[in-house]
Amino acid sequence: MNIDQHILQVLAAGKAGDRPVTIGDFAREFGISPVVVLPAARRLVDSGLAAPSMVDVHGVPTLRGLLPLPAPDRPA
Repeated sequence: MNIDQHILQVLAAGKAGDRPVTIGDFAREFGISPVVVLPAARRLVDSGLAAPSMVDVHGVPTLRGLLPLPAPDRPA
């Protein structure tokens, strides 16, 4: 199972303006531990394939979930 591809499929199926898909949401969807999902989510953010949803935990920005990248604007 390629977790990165599955995450991208879930993000692509969402609608614009949807809430971020959390690491826990992905873990439940795939039936795996969040410990497995988190490195894959970080890889996708680092490679520019997904946008991070961050929260502060005790003052430290922490990856909470992912958002799809906005569609590029197309000239008319």
